Amino acid sequence: MPSADAGDADAMPAPPPQTRAAISHVIFDMDGLLLDTEGFYTTVQEKILMRFGKVFDWSVKAKMMGKTTAESTRILFEEFGLAGLLTPEQFLEERETMLKKLLPTCVAMPGDDPEVKAGKPSPDIFLAAMRRFEANVEPSNCLVFEDAPLGVAAAKTSGMHVVMVPDPRLDVSHHKGADQVLTSLLEFNPSEWGLPPFVD
Repeated sequence: MPSADAGDADAMPAPPPQTRAAISHVIFDMDGLLLDTEGFYTTVQEKILMRFGKVFDWSVKAKMMGKTTAESTRILFEEFGLAGLLTPEQFLEERETMLKKLLPTCVAMPGDDPEVKAGKPSPDIFLAAMRRFEANVEPSNCLVFEDAPLGVAAAKTSGMHVVMVPDPRLDVSHHKGADQVLTSLLEFNPSEWGLPPFVD
């Protein structure tokens, strides 16, 4: 019986790479992930707070990301002691007026596919999305792309896999829970998740 030599070993095909999961559905967040809009919210809130001698910072931003408008406004008012300076309604009205001028100028984030269409999800998007999926679709077969810690937590609670693409100013302590953390969508390798490769 002939023995295998090094040449035979070299001729053997390499085993296929192991994938992280069997993914059948992909869910995208929009603000801050597909569209570069988060900076607008930060700029507007900085300008409003500046009038009252207060400085908006990322420790507060992290608490607000992914929350509903009402909840994020409550956090902002508590963190900066805005009660008595203006009402939440006044704040939101001023913020929306400023955002209406900025949002039409937003651009796609690096790596965003212009063919992808998405809407701004509510914090429980992942549970709601699963209710709309076919009954035979398992959460473990879903891959979520998120930039907000709350979105990551919601997806993981639902049993989904998460690729996080956070703002570089977000403290790394908020990265926990994500299955993979990237600095840009351009870094995403579909084959790692058993997905078809990108087509140029």
